[in-house]
Amino acid sequence: MKKIIFMVFFIVSSLSFTGENSLGIIGDKELKAVGVNEENIKKAKDLMNEVASSYKLKVLEKEQLQLQIDKYILDGAEKNLSKIDKIFEEIGSIEVTIMKERMRSQIKMKRYITPEQYMKARELSIKRLNGLSD
Repeated sequence: MKKIIFMVFFIVSSLSFTGENSLGIIGDKELKAVGVNEENIKKAKDLMNEVASSYKLKVLEKEQLQLQIDKYILDGAEKNLSKIDKIFEEIGSIEVTIMKERMRSQIKMKRYITPEQYMKARELSIKRLNGLSD
């Protein structure tokens, strides 16, 4: 049952990102305006979707483990202390994996959008959102 719930969540979250026309507040228009080509925009979006899906799954894993901890606490924290410790180690491992994946995705993203392009596009997006134009 848990696997089915994870799969449904994964599919729904994947579909919700595929229709996106931007990277956060930064739209395609701003990225094109700072010199990012269409192919790199698509690759950057694909990477963001992949990272977002992976992150959501890791968060669900952590929440499931935290629920197990709560159960062990209700059943008697002292007698389940070794089980609780083991789960905390698993949660720590998941958090480390999340940080590693975040760093790796930032490194990969630089292949498609330079930090300078990102900052310029972000500035344009902020102006757009504030209703300002050059």
